[in-house]
Amino acid sequence: MVKRRQLQTYVLSLFLFFVPWACADTQFRLIVDASGSMLISDPDKLTSESLKLISDLAPEQEATLGVWLFGERARVLLAESKINASTKARLNKAVNSYTPGDLQTDLESIIKLLLQTPDVGGLEPGFDRHWILVTDGMVDVSLDEAVNQASRNRITNELATQLAERGVHLHTVSMTGYTDKELLQSVSTLTNATHTEVATPDELLDTFDRIFSQASPSEEVPFEGNTFFIDEAIDEATLLIFHDLGVQPKIFKPNGQPLVLTEANVSAVDADHYLLATITKPAVGTWQVEDVDLERSNIRVITKLSAQTTKVAPVLFVNEPIYSTVGLFQDDQLINDAKMLELVDVHQRLNLLSGESSKELMKRPLDIANYQFKNKIDQITDVGNYELISEVDGKTFVRKLSQFFSVAAPITFEAERQSENLVSFSAKPTNLRLNVLRSNARLILTSADGGEESLELPLIGEGFWQKIYPVPPNSTVSAHVRLIGITQTGVRFEYSTPSWYLTRDGAGSVTVSRSQQEPDTALAAAAAINRDLVPLVVTPQVAIVSESELDNEPEGISNEEDAGSTDEPLPEASDESLVEEAETSLSTTDWLLYGALNGLGLLLLIGGYWLFRRIRKKRKQLVIED
Repeated sequence: MVKRRQLQTYVLSLFLFFVPWACADTQFRLIVDASGSMLISDPDKLTSESLKLISDLAPEQEATLGVWLFGERARVLLAESKINASTKARLNKAVNSYTPGDLQTDLESIIKLLLQTPDVGGLEPGFDRHWILVTDGMVDVSLDEAVNQASRNRITNELATQLAERGVHLHTVSMTGYTDKELLQSVSTLTNATHTEVATPDELLDTFDRIFSQASPSEEVPFEGNTFFIDEAIDEATLLIFHDLGVQPKIFKPNGQPLVLTEANVSAVDADHYLLATITKPAVGTWQVEDVDLERSNIRVITKLSAQTTKVAPVLFVNEPIYSTVGLFQDDQLINDAKMLELVDVHQRLNLLSGESSKELMKRPLDIANYQFKNKIDQITDVGNYELISEVDGKTFVRKLSQFFSVAAPITFEAERQSENLVSFSAKPTNLRLNVLRSNARLILTSADGGEESLELPLIGEGFWQKIYPVPPNSTVSAHVRLIGITQTGVRFEYSTPSWYLTRDGAGSVTVSRSQQEPDTALAAAAAINRDLVPLVVTPQVAIVSESELDNEPEGISNEEDAGSTDEPLPEASDESLVEEAETSLSTTDWLLYGALNGLGLLLLIGGYWLFRRIRKKRKQLVIED
């Protein structure tokens, strides 16, 4: 079994290599907040320029583009159609003609409208759907917050599920810190897309560029200072150069002459903040640029000598390892010349992205095995957006591959009071990559004295885990879920959720909060002194937690087997401790009830014994008569 799975993994790896990086046809639907606050959030209309950037980057006749506005109502700004010169001209006119001014932000209506809008443009079967939502506000369809919350719930539950089922990647972009980050992030995570918070409108262009790179990944050549090298195998180079407003960047060919954007082999778009220039059959040698923001700019290439790497899922889970392999191809054939590959150096870098800046978390050389360069990134512990960069130095050529992805928590953990002493715990997957049938979730309860209790969380259908827990009187408990997760591809990882805190003073109602609260010592002291004031606690008639659930957490789960538990029973309490606990928790009324119940039990025992003697005597008489 293990060998067969290893063979399947190897075949899948080769298949991923032989799939060209040029993507299938793509549908781009751009959704823009038209509320009046956008005039303040984006005074220079960089949202409009970002929409143009997508249309300029997308290949003509191989992608469709449509633009919608939403606010008090949803409406079409640019009808969806295939991207060509006519579409770009209509887009330029449309984005320059509208002015935000709506008073509300009805996000639910625009998502419903787009789900009901049929596809147009005649794209090839299997095309990708990438929708981009830009907003600076929260859902505010009513002055009644309950109405707004109901709308949010429908978005995160019903509509987000419909988007995921249709294969829509809904990328969300927050223009301010006042947006509903939790809502936007949950929808993007479920639909295998990114959520990005931009600190300034300038970051919109970088964000749209990264989203396009996810939709249509391509090879690059890196900048080396303000220069880059073009080798003989490169058929086409596309320079995306970001620059300040009013600055005209310069590009110099290997012979030192400036590139003229009107040359026969050049097509260019010169916008306010970027220059996009595509050069067919570029001259071989070292090129140079000036007045360019090098950190943000890139050079995409089409080449016969290419580097390709295994795909990274758009959304990874916290602590999930990444297995990455890089291969070199000549005319789409894997290069297996060992002597040539010995001259090649491959490095990988992992960056955490934050706006226009990035923080390097890892840089390491890759070892070669079976004519491929391999790396394993063990764990990524922080939620956020990341870039994995693979750089190939072949001495006579250089290549760069950029892969963008998000890291998210695999489950959300919620606690909700159901009654005076019952709390409902639920753990729901944030992304369909989690195989809930093979994963194992345990509820970890920690008391104030440090004692720990581990309970199995039952799986409800195939959707989520849930459990009802009775909180004892006079207790403070923290609760979190420990997940041993298995992805749909069989990758194993572990994750612990943030904690909820449960506090129950005396036999009153339990309080549930995300932050730890100091116990009410005065109330606890009064209850300890005057036990007659403590109400009688009646145990629920339905057993919520069975004895079989009071087990320790499983030590580990094999990647080859279903996630089960090898539980050991918790140590039983001694008789002395049980007596001491009863004495400290029973009032006078409790003792009377306790005595009455014992008396009733004694009467039942005597009656049973008397009945037993009568039956036995009658049987003896029958034996004698026979």
